[in-house]
Amino acid sequence: MKPTINDFPYPNIPITLQGQLNKLSDTIGIRRNLLIDAGEKELQAMCYVVLYRHLTQQQRQMAMKTIHSIKKRALIGALIDKTLDTTFVNPQWGVWSLTNDELIQDIASHEQIQYLAGLIGVGASGMSIWELVQKVVKARAVGYKQLATLVIWGFVIWNNKELNKSRNELKNRTQINTSRFY
Repeated sequence: MKPTINDFPYPNIPITLQGQLNKLSDTIGIRRNLLIDAGEKELQAMCYVVLYRHLTQQQRQMAMKTIHSIKKRALIGALIDKTLDTTFVNPQWGVWSLTNDELIQDIASHEQIQYLAGLIGVGASGMSIWELVQKVVKARAVGYKQLATLVIWGFVIWNNKELNKSRNELKNRTQINTSRFY
């Protein structure tokens, strides 16, 4: 049983092959120039990439066989990178590879961090941005307190970015995964 683009919970999946290739390439972050002269085999390979984390060992072997059957080596490399990154390094690098349950849990975690950061507020960081800029300019150096403030703000900004990324992915999905592969 091979996956198809219809196994994904995305709305308005294009009817044309090129439209489907573009939709999946945009979703998983594959440059469109790698899809010049692409066909059904490339679309099938991208479908396998999205589902790879959830496949059985036998299905994973079929996925790699399909990916390696593509003629364009740069596309093979990009697909394998996406597959390995989301399966063996960090699934968060490809929120498109998460099941709906995983995505909802991810959003809940980031919302909890955002809530706690809001409760703590800027006071926990020791100073406002304006105060930080004034102290750095005056001292012409960044001290430990300023560095700690930057780290806290950086973490809060990163968390917000990840939360938005996950929320956008969930918004892109219109239905609970009914895929036979999850």
